Order: sequence, then C-alpha cells, then structure tokens
Amino acid sequence: MELRKHNHGHLYRAKVVPFAGATEYGEWFHSESALRSAMGEAARILGTRYYCEMKVITCAECENDESPKVIAAL
Repeated sequence: MELRKHNHGHLYRAKVVPFAGATEYGEWFHSESALRSAMGEAARILGTRYYCEMKVITCAECENDESPKVIAAL
C-alpha cells in the first residue's frame, strides 16, 4: 500500500536556557501565536536564552520521528 502525502502540522514550545542551571521546556502549542501569547506575560531574566522550537506532528501511518528544531531565538 502506498502512503499518501499529507500535512501533519506542527507543534511549538519555548525552551529556556539559563546562564547556569538546567534547561526548561514549556508546554506544546498548536500555533506560534499561542506560544507568543503565553510567553508575552513571562518575565525575562537577564543572561537567559529563550528559543522557540518546532516539532512535526506525526501519525500512525508515518515514521517521521524528528527531534524538535529551534526556529527562533531571543
């Protein structure tokens, strides 16, 4: 059986890397705007790096198990 190409969509989350300490990951959102809205009220700490990661949504028919990729940094 040949699989059809289809759009899985994407998930987005914040990754916070402090100058010293463990990396923190936020929850997954279905849009960049939802992530932006959630991060809008977060207090940013000097010396901490903030990243937006994107991950492809997978389904049972596909074997696309990619790691999240950084798509933006602040």
